Amino acid sequence: MRFLSEINSPADLRQLKIGDLQEVADEVRQFILETCSRIGGHTGASLGAVELAVAMHYALDTPRDKLVWDVGHQAYAHKILTGRRDRMNTIKKHGGLSPFLKRDESEYDIFGAGHASTSISAALGIAIARDMRDEDFHVCALIGDASLAGGMAMEAINQAGHLKSRLI
Repeated sequence: MRFLSEINSPADLRQLKIGDLQEVADEVRQFILETCSRIGGHTGASLGAVELAVAMHYALDTPRDKLVWDVGHQAYAHKILTGRRDRMNTIKKHGGLSPFLKRDESEYDIFGAGHASTSISAALGIAIARDMRDEDFHVCALIGDASLAGGMAMEAINQAGHLKSRLI
């Protein structure tokens, strides 16, 4: 792998040229396939979010900027890019990585995402706290079309609009 073996954090990713990102995404996808074929896991959801994880960690200054994933199963690429690549084979093993996002596992896991429709309300709470503390960083909720159908997501969208919150 040309790039992935040298990426241990999003800061490493951001040192690359934008034209290299598709190859990074291809390498991440291959790594997920190889790892999950041996240990199991939630391959499909993670494969669908590879380019999203690469793009967001490249474009934003994580962990200062906050990414709030809606579905933990989509976050394998996120885990790989945030320094946990060498431990991916421990997912779902005692003492290993969580198959979901886990706040005490990484400073990049802002919210303990498990299942759908919670990211916007969690991100909104983080954005409100940021504003109350007069801090300056981006908060981004990553949510897919199926999760948007959840009532909790709709309520959060309404509240974010009402508050005119700076939320991505």
